[in-house]
Amino acid sequence: MKKFLSLLLISMMIFMVAGCSNGGNGGGGEEKAETAADANGDYHIAVSLPFTGTNASYAEYIQMGLEVGLKKLEKDGWLNGDGTGKIILDYFDDKNDATEGATIAEKIVASSDPYYLLEIGSFASGVSYPCATIYRDAEVPQYALTCSKSDFLPTSGDWGFSLSVTQDTAAARVAAYDIEYLGKKNIALIYSSDSWGLETCKYYTETAEKLGVTLLASEKYEDGQQDFTSILTKIKETNPELVMCFCAENDIVLIRQQAETVGLECDWQVSSKSRTSNVLQNLGDLGENLYGVYARTKDLKDPVYIEYEELYKELYAAKFAEDNNTTQKYADQGYNCMLTTIWAIKNGGTTRQAFRDQLATLKDFPGVQGPISFGPGRRVLQTQYLSQIVRNEAGELKWVNYEDILNTFDVDAVAGLK
Repeated sequence: MKKFLSLLLISMMIFMVAGCSNGGNGGGGEEKAETAADANGDYHIAVSLPFTGTNASYAEYIQMGLEVGLKKLEKDGWLNGDGTGKIILDYFDDKNDATEGATIAEKIVASSDPYYLLEIGSFASGVSYPCATIYRDAEVPQYALTCSKSDFLPTSGDWGFSLSVTQDTAAARVAAYDIEYLGKKNIALIYSSDSWGLETCKYYTETAEKLGVTLLASEKYEDGQQDFTSILTKIKETNPELVMCFCAENDIVLIRQQAETVGLECDWQVSSKSRTSNVLQNLGDLGENLYGVYARTKDLKDPVYIEYEELYKELYAAKFAEDNNTTQKYADQGYNCMLTTIWAIKNGGTTRQAFRDQLATLKDFPGVQGPISFGPGRRVLQTQYLSQIVRNEAGELKWVNYEDILNTFDVDAVAGLK
């Protein structure tokens, strides 16, 4: 009997040690010590985007970019170069709703079949940010590629990443361009009433005041709003030189159209969120002289871009033509996100922890719009240029980046970011 009890005790101790060595991951299912791949050697990634709702157009483009990245990987023979080691994307519709996003996040971290190496998304900071603590506590990498909320990265612990410049930097840069480079002193502001809009308003206003400018008006609008005439009429009474709009691409089209109706004539500026080919196309002549802020101009002769564009046209020829024969910026970000994800996995990121550790070392990665690096605190390092819709010699309206400005105008110094 004593011998039996001794053997039983030894067996229990071995079981307990083995259980500890597997290590919990905070989510559903135990992560394998060597890899997060399934029995076929494939890696599963969850993607949460607003495929329905007001931001559905952004989700569509991001998905397109992700799929182009997968097409490149497939042509390269998948992860192992021999047709094995696939990446499988499972898409979830968070409807641009924080509650729905959190429900999806809980489902993702609890899933053991499939077991997700990481999560990509959402589009809006107002959805990605509330999910950050869920992924952080479960120790699941969250690649919120377009999240620009300033405290997203700190809130996510070590587990969050984004390819977007945070709003404390981006909004301050826009204010510096508007006030000190363009010389605008009489400025009105229109912004969306979501978390992104509230934050951009805050940092733009603070920087403007540091530069000696008090805004003439600061007007917010609700998600899905169609009628802006009362806001625009109120702003018209202040006689602004420039109206700065922190809004979605569909909203700026309505705002500019209705500004014509009420007779509001001034210069207009949008943030990078609306510096898109859709805005150029949908505004038509009303878009001429509209200012925006953008990353580096795509080098159409860059081999990285050439390969991307060829694959993009192969998969989405009609969309490419519809967008004036160019790739759309949020598709570009989706592509960059997928390529950097592939890079991290290929370089040892085959478990959640290893993936997080590897992605955090990203430096000078050849992206569609130049090198991508993560700096201290995993902040993406990216220059932003003043941009404008101008009419070329052929009479066509095009977005143009004024990249030479930074040779003489240090926007970060002016914005107080240095």
